Amino acid sequence: MDRIKIVYSRSVPIPSRYRDYFWDDYHDRGETTLEKFIFRVLVYGSTAHIAEIARAHPRETVDVIDRYQDRLPVARGLRAFVDRQLRRACLKKPQE
Repeated sequence: MDRIKIVYSRSVPIPSRYRDYFWDDYHDRGETTLEKFIFRVLVYGSTAHIAEIARAHPRETVDVIDRYQDRLPVARGLRAFVDRQLRRACLKKPQE
């Protein structure tokens, strides 16, 4: 399995409700890269948490899911959620 290059390297603060997902970053700095934040919430988060980050970062979430698809849990219905909600929101053309 090849290492996936980080695209979203912008640093973001880790909200306290997600601190259990970031055992390596939270206690040291309290922040992490946007990509790592999205990935960890996708892997360990509840459906409500996933929906929250998907609303906050829709394009980035879709991209992370596409690039890490072999490393994300399929049984949780994540891909169905993405297809129904996120992709439609990201692909909508702005009204002129």
